[in-house]
Amino acid sequence: MTQFRQGACRLTCGWCRRALSSCAVTVVSLSLGAAFPPRAAHGQIEQQQAKHESAALSRLLSAPYLTDDERADLRVFFSRWTAADLADPARKARAALIAGVWDEALFSNAAVSAEDRGEALLRAGEPQRALLALTGHGTVRAGRIRAQALHLLGMFDEANAAIDPIVEQLTRRAVDGAAEIVDSVRALALRTRLEGRPANDYHWMIQLLGQARTEMDRLHWPAYLEEAQLLYDKDNRPEAAKALGQVMALSPKSADALFLRGQLAVDGFDFDTADEIVAKLDTIAQDVTSDNDARSPLGALIESRRWLRQNEPARSIEALAPALSKYPNLPRALALQAAARAQLYEFAEAESLLAAFDERFPRSAMALAAVGSALSENRQYVRAEPFLQRAIEREPNWPPPIVDLGLLYIQWGRDADALRTLDRAIALDPFNIRADNSLKLVKQLRTYESIESDHFIIRFKPGVDRVMAEEMVEPLEQIHKTVVGLFEHEPEGKTVVELHPDHRWFAVRITGMPDVHTIAAATGPVIAMEAPKVGPNHLGEYDWMRVIQHEYSHTVTLSRTHNRIPHWFTEAAAVYAEGRPRDYQTVQMLVGALKAGQLFDLQQINVAFVRPKKQTDRAQAYAQGHWMYEFITQRFGASAPLRLMDLYAKGVREADAFEQALGLTEDEFLDVFKTWATQQARSWGMLPEPDAQQLLVEELTRSDEGRETARAALTRLGRGVALAAAGMGAARPVPISLPKPTEAMADRWLTAHPDNPDALEMKLRLAMARLNGPAVELIPYFLRYAKARAVDDMPHRMLAQLFLASGDAQEQARAIEHLEYLDLREQRTPAFAVELATLYQEAGDFARAQAKIKRATRIAPFDATIREQAATIALQAGDLATAEHHIAALVELEPDRPIHKERLKRIQEMRAARHAG
Repeated sequence: MTQFRQGACRLTCGWCRRALSSCAVTVVSLSLGAAFPPRAAHGQIEQQQAKHESAALSRLLSAPYLTDDERADLRVFFSRWTAADLADPARKARAALIAGVWDEALFSNAAVSAEDRGEALLRAGEPQRALLALTGHGTVRAGRIRAQALHLLGMFDEANAAIDPIVEQLTRRAVDGAAEIVDSVRALALRTRLEGRPANDYHWMIQLLGQARTEMDRLHWPAYLEEAQLLYDKDNRPEAAKALGQVMALSPKSADALFLRGQLAVDGFDFDTADEIVAKLDTIAQDVTSDNDARSPLGALIESRRWLRQNEPARSIEALAPALSKYPNLPRALALQAAARAQLYEFAEAESLLAAFDERFPRSAMALAAVGSALSENRQYVRAEPFLQRAIEREPNWPPPIVDLGLLYIQWGRDADALRTLDRAIALDPFNIRADNSLKLVKQLRTYESIESDHFIIRFKPGVDRVMAEEMVEPLEQIHKTVVGLFEHEPEGKTVVELHPDHRWFAVRITGMPDVHTIAAATGPVIAMEAPKVGPNHLGEYDWMRVIQHEYSHTVTLSRTHNRIPHWFTEAAAVYAEGRPRDYQTVQMLVGALKAGQLFDLQQINVAFVRPKKQTDRAQAYAQGHWMYEFITQRFGASAPLRLMDLYAKGVREADAFEQALGLTEDEFLDVFKTWATQQARSWGMLPEPDAQQLLVEELTRSDEGRETARAALTRLGRGVALAAAGMGAARPVPISLPKPTEAMADRWLTAHPDNPDALEMKLRLAMARLNGPAVELIPYFLRYAKARAVDDMPHRMLAQLFLASGDAQEQARAIEHLEYLDLREQRTPAFAVELATLYQEAGDFARAQAKIKRATRIAPFDATIREQAATIALQAGDLATAEHHIAALVELEPDRPIHKERLKRIQEMRAARHAG
C-alpha cells in the first residue's frame, strides 16, 4: 500500500487548493527585534489606564474649583473647545496649533504668545521669521523651537548650542512641569540627529517621558505623543499605535497624533483608514478656522504619500496643491513634491525642486531622503542610491536615510554594502527594529555557502540544505530558458537564489521583519525562498520549481522594464509564466466576482495585493491579473504584453501605455475584457443555461401551487418596480422559496439537459450523500461531469479514488489520467506524484516512474521515505547514478542510520564495476 493509497480518503474531502501568493510585499505582522526600552503599560493594563485617565479628565473638566478661564484653557488643551472658547485670540491660536493649522492671521494678534507664534511659523516652513518672533524669550519651549528653526536653516552648530541650556536645566533637574519635559525631550531628539548620540540618550528620553506621565501629569497627552513619535522612528509601529491611542483618548483633535496615525496607515497600505484620517483632519481645520473649504496641510501630506505608495505620483502632486498654496514653504510638502517628480521619472525637474529646497533650507537632508526612499520603494535602486547617499552626506548622524540605504542594498543583493551601511545605522540607532533584524540577516548570509551555474548563484546555509541546493542547478537553468524565451529578455548578470533554512529568516530577508505570509519573493536580482520543510517555523512543502518560475519571471520583467512595471502586471505575467492551469477554487472565485460585478479595476487591483479588504482580495488580484494577461495575449497577440513592458520601461504611465499598445483606454479595456471573460466562463461550464437556480424555478412551476407562488412573487416585484419608478421607494428583491433539490429532480433535469454541468453536479452530490461517498455506479456520471465542467477537480478525485480502490490492475491504471490531472494542478503535496510513480513502477514504465518520483522529491526534498522510493525506482531502471544521488541524499537527511552509508558504498562499487566492465 503506497502513501497515497493509505491516505486515499483525503481525495473525498479535497486537497489544499490554496494558490501560492509568491510575491514580497504582503500582510506583515511585526514583532520586536531589538531591546527598545519597554513602555510601562501593555494590553489590559494599558486599556484600564486609558479608561482611568479618561475618567480623570472628565472629573477635571467639571471640577467646581476651576475658574471659567481655567476651564476654557483646559477645554482647548484637551481639544474639546467650544465656539465661545475660540473667541479669545490666544486660545484660538493654541487650538489652531493642536488642529495643525498655521494660518498667519490666527497668530498675529498681540495676545498670542511668542512661543505659539514661533511654533506656527516654524511648522509653516518659515524658520527665520520664527527666530525673530522668539527674540528675547528664554523658556524651554522657545529654546526648543529656536533649535529646530536653526536646524532647518542648516545652522547645525548654532542649533546644537541652542540645546545646551535645555540639557543643562535637565541635568540640574530645573525643568518645571510635564510640558517642559516634553519640550526638553524634543530638543534631545534633535541633538541625537545632530550628533549621533549613543543609546543612553534614548533611554533618558523614555525615562523623562515616563516621569512626565506618571509623576507630573498623567493627563499630559503631549508626553504620549512624543513617545509615539520616538517609537515610530524606531520602526516599532505596534507600540507607537498604542501610545497614539492614549493621545486620542485625551485629545481627539490632536492633528499631530492623527498625522502619525495616518503615517502608520500608509505604511501598512491601509488607504481607507488614511483617507478617513485626511477627512477628519480637514474637518478639524474647518472647525478652528470657521472655513468650510479649509484643508489640513497635514492631511495633504498623508494623501500625497498615500499616492506615492500606490505609484500614482501625479495624484501625489495634486494632493499637495492646497497645502502649498497656503504654505508655499512647507518643508515636507516640498520634499514629497520632489519625490513625486522623481517617481514620474522627471529627474531634471526633481533636481530643480531639490535645488529650490536647498535655497530655502540649506544642508537639510529631508528632501533628498524623501526622493531616495520613494525611488527605493519603486525598486529604482540605481537611481535611489545616490539620493540616499547625498542625504547621508548632508546629515551623517541622521539614521533614516542610512537605514533606507542599507535595506536598499539588501533588496539589490549588495550584501557587503548592506553590512557596512547597517552597521553604521545600528551604531547610531541601536533600537531600530528593521535595521537590527536586517543586520542580523546580512551577518547570517556571510556564513552561507554557494553554488554557481550559468545564470544563477544559489546560496544556502551549510548542512542539510545542501541536498536541495545541489538539485536546484538543472531545473533553474530550465526555468531560465523558459522564462527568457517567453519575455524575450535576459537580465544582466547572474540572479542570486537564496535558500533560507526557515520562515523567519526568509521573512526578514524580504521585509526586515520576522513574519510575512508567503514562501518566496523576488526583489529584482535576488530571489529569496524558504526551504520546503515540514515543522515549526516552516510553511510546509511546496512545488518550488513552479514558485521560482513565478519569481524569476519578476526578475526578468523587472529587468526588461527597468523596474517600472505596474504591480498587477508583473504578478499577472509571473502567474502566466507558471504555465499551469487554474485550480477550481480560483475559477469559482473569478466567476463569482464576474457575476457579482466585483472584478477590480486597474487601480483597485494594485491595492488588493498589499491591502486586501476581503479575505479573498489578494487571491483574486493574482487570479484576475493572470486572466487579464491571458486576455491581452489572445486578443492582441503574444507580443502585446511585451509592447506594454517596453512602454513602461520608457516611463510611460499605465493609462497612456494601454492606449498606445492596445488602442483602448483603461475603462474600455475592462469592458472588452469582461465580455471575453464571460464567454470563457461559459466555455468552462461555469455559466450553464439553465443554471441550478433556473432549474429549481422550473421545478417550482411544475405544480399549480408552485405556479401560483411564482405568480404572486412576480406581482409583488412588479408593484415594487412601479413604485420605484414613481419615486415612491426603491425596488427590493422579492424572496421566493424554491423547492429542496432531490435526486429524482436531478434525473429529470438530466433527461432534458444531459450535458448540463449544474444538473450533473447536483446528481452526483445527492447520490454521494445517499451512498455515503463515491460509488462504482456513479462512474459514468463522474466521467460526464468531468467533460461538462473540465475545470472542476472533484470528479477526478472521485474517479481516482474509485479506480485505485478496485484492487484490479487494469482498473487502477484507469486512475492515471485523473491523477495526472490532479498532479498538474497540485502545488503543496507530493502525494499525487508519488502515487503516479508507484503505478508506473508497477507497470514497468520506469521512465515515467522516474519522472514522477523526481517531481515528488522536488516538492518534498527532505522527505526520506520519498528518497527511498526514488532510489528503488532508479535501481529498477538500471540508473545507478540517480540511485547513488538519492542514497547520498539519505546519508545527509538521516545521518543516524548507518544503513544508508552501507548502501552508498555498495552502489558506488556497482558503478565502479560497471565502468570497469
